[in-house]
Amino acid sequence: MTCVIAGAVHRRCNARMISDELDLRHLEAPEPMLRALDAADRLAPGEAVVIVAPRLPRPLLMELAHLGYDAEPEAPRADGSVRVLIRRPGDAEAAA
Repeated sequence: MTCVIAGAVHRRCNARMISDELDLRHLEAPEPMLRALDAADRLAPGEAVVIVAPRLPRPLLMELAHLGYDAEPEAPRADGSVRVLIRRPGDAEAAA
């Protein structure tokens, strides 16, 4: 399924998705990663959240993959910040 969040088209979304955007650009490390992981942990299966990181959050992306989340970063903006769609797989996807 395809969905649109803040004008961007994303793959693998569903109707239960949340469309909040968590802006983490103003925080000092490691706070952006901790808050993004906390937001991901609060997601119900099939839900998603968008974060805005000050730069491409490679360690966060690796940790989310390790924990079984889908994370799709967009291309960096002019200021270097990156929007990342974080989604917890649905129950059927997690079982597959």
